[in-house]
This record gives sequence, C-alpha cells and structure tokens, in this order.
Amino acid sequence: MFRSFVYTIAACSALALASCASVSDAPVAPVTASSEQPERVLMIGLDGVRHDFLDLYDAPYLEALADRGVEAERMIPVMPSKTFVNFYSIATGLYPENHGMTENAPYDREAETGFVNPMSAQDPFWWQGEPIWTTAEREGLTSAIMFWLGSEVEHDGLRPSIWTPYQHDKPYQERVDEVLAWYDAPAEEAPRLAAVYFDRVDSVAHRNGPENAAVAEAVAEVDGYVGQLVEGLRDRGLLETTNIIIVSDHGMAQLSDERIVAVDEWIDFDRVYSPHMEGRWGAGAHPYIFLFSEEGDEAAIDDAYEAINGSGNAHVVAYKAHEMPAHYHLDHPTRGPDLLVVAEAGWSIVAPSLEQSPRRIIPGNHGYDNMDPVMGATFVAAGPRFDGIGEVAPFENVNVYLMIACALGLEPAQTDGDPEVVARVTDGRCPAQ
Repeated sequence: MFRSFVYTIAACSALALASCASVSDAPVAPVTASSEQPERVLMIGLDGVRHDFLDLYDAPYLEALADRGVEAERMIPVMPSKTFVNFYSIATGLYPENHGMTENAPYDREAETGFVNPMSAQDPFWWQGEPIWTTAEREGLTSAIMFWLGSEVEHDGLRPSIWTPYQHDKPYQERVDEVLAWYDAPAEEAPRLAAVYFDRVDSVAHRNGPENAAVAEAVAEVDGYVGQLVEGLRDRGLLETTNIIIVSDHGMAQLSDERIVAVDEWIDFDRVYSPHMEGRWGAGAHPYIFLFSEEGDEAAIDDAYEAINGSGNAHVVAYKAHEMPAHYHLDHPTRGPDLLVVAEAGWSIVAPSLEQSPRRIIPGNHGYDNMDPVMGATFVAAGPRFDGIGEVAPFENVNVYLMIACALGLEPAQTDGDPEVVARVTDGRCPAQ
C-alpha cells in the first residue's frame, strides 16, 4: 500500500505517545490457530476512520493486521452514516429499520419523545434487536464490552458479563490496560468475546477535516493502542487463537462555508417537526434532516417534498417514507421520518430563520448517503478466520455480526446479514448456509 510521506513525522510522534512499536517493529508474520485454546474475538471500534485512512496515514499495526489477514476495499455503513446507528448495526447485524437506532438521537413519533444521552443509553425502549454479546451470553460464553453502543442495556434479561457505562474522558491507556486485564482471569473466565471503542479519530476529523496532519496524529495514536492490544494478546499466548476485528462506523467528508443549502423557503416548520432544527440543541448545520408531520398534516410533507425536489437545487434531495432508496433501510414504523432530506456529500443543510445565531460549519462531517465512497468505513481483521485472505470487495457492515457468531460457534439470531458475503470475506471459513 502507498503510505503518504507527508504525515510520517506526525504519525511517528503520536506513536511514541501511545508507547507502540515503530514501523519496523510491527508484527507482520502470519499466525496459525492452535487447537489447545478456543477461538476468541476481540473487536476494536475506531470511530471515524475512513476506509482510505490506512493509505493516507501511517498506522503500522493496523497495516500489519491487514497484511496478515483481510482488509475490505471499504465497509459500507448503514444510513444515516452516523455513529450510534452504525456501531449498533455492527453489533446486531440489523438495519436501522429493524433495530430502531435510526439516528444518534432518534425521535419516536408514537411515544412523542426523543433519545437523550446519557439517560437513554440505559433505556431498553430505544435498543431493539439482539446484539452479538447477548447471543454469546445466551449460549454460555463470557463477553466483556467497553463503551460499545447498546452494551449498557439488558436484552432479554441478559447483559455482558463485564460492561462499562460510557465515560468519554476515560484515558485510552486505562482502556487498553483494562481490556488486557480481562485476559488475565482464569482461562474459563476470560472473555471469548470482547469489544472496546475509541473515539479519537472522529473527534479530530470533525475539528480539522479528514485530510489533515492532526488526523494523521490521531490515526497513529489509536494505532499505537491497537498495537498494545495485539502485543498483550501475544504475551498471554492468545494471539494465535484470537480473531482481531477492526471496524469503524463511517467515513468523513470535507465541508466548506460555501457549500450550504438553506431549506427555510421550502419547509414550513410550523407544520412539520424536525428534531435536527427544533430539537434539544436547536437549529444547526446537518448532512440530512428528518421531518415528521404535525398532527397528521400529510399535506405539509407533500408540500415540502415538492418544493425541495422542484427547486432545481442539485445539492439536496427529499424522500418520502417508503419511497427512499432501497439501500437506506430507514422505514422503522415509529422512528423513520415522514420526509428525509439529504444533502450531497460535503454540503450542509441549514435553516437560518430558526438559528439563534449563525452556526459555523465544522470542517468535517458524516451522515451522507451510505453508498458514497467518502462515507466508506474501515474493516481489517486477522486471526484463524481471516489470515492470508488479502483485500476483499466492499460489503455492508450488517455482516460483521455473522462473522463473529461463526468464529465463536454461535447460533446467530435473525439478522440482515448475508451468509454468502460472510463466506466471501472469510474465504469459506464461515460457510454460506
């Protein structure tokens, strides 16, 4: 792979901060599974790592895992390409219309209430479907989950054996040390399924845009923590039997103050409700907005639909419920929008008449059409199910659940994943059945 020389110095600096090995020290040799221990899965969520960041920036441990195992050309997020939506789709193998997390903060029209963080993170009402850790626990396997979306909720009376309420400011080094400590338990108590989440790259890319030296440093930093986890497994004699799965939730687009679409003239906000423009945080700049009719005023939805699509503006499009593109899968019965308005990648939807004061357009954002390559996520995996496979064609993230279930020998719940895709990504080690 080509690695950008421009960011080498910044990347090496961040690697040192994370106490990881240098590029020349990174492990590259393939490993073989041992029959003495059961297969395990360690899933590492790296928020905001666009599919091409491993080409743009130096990340020796991630590159070594990709060289040893499998890397997707890109992983296709679900729509909208937002964090809560996608990490929960990865966990459940379901589209948003089936797991209910239709946004980072969904609104339920039947309950007439919206998701509010952090309280709703532990409210089962919002989290539908069966996450992979629930499947594992139901079948008697120990799971340990740190900060994964949906892991704070009891599903069917089951929780992960180890789970942690989200602490945004918990130092990354403490996260790594805690995860590795899970594997110091007696063999029968150590987790067969573990997961941990890092937000750094997403936060930095929002503030600076996706192609920036600060992002190079953030990628190198999280790569260092991945390296520590890899070496920790090696030191404990578990690397050969652990499937390490690296996933991100979405990509990132570069924004500009010049690329905005004001929708005030097309939408009568007295007749519709938009959580994005009238919700808890007030009007802002968004890659898409949901609209719900007020008191069943379907004509208001029709009027907005016709005004937007008849405006001649090529940078925004509106879709009615049940008429969205097939790959959106957003028609949840109570949380899918009556009208979805989506901007072209890199453009922002604003409503100046509702703003308390003009909002600055942040340099980087996501949430755009999930099939747009700039929204593509990262998938890298190595271990008994993945070693030696190489690069694979793009696939949807709803297939990751089935890969984990296969590696752990679990009977999967009903998902939207495709066993044929899973078989392709694992080169037949997870047979299509």
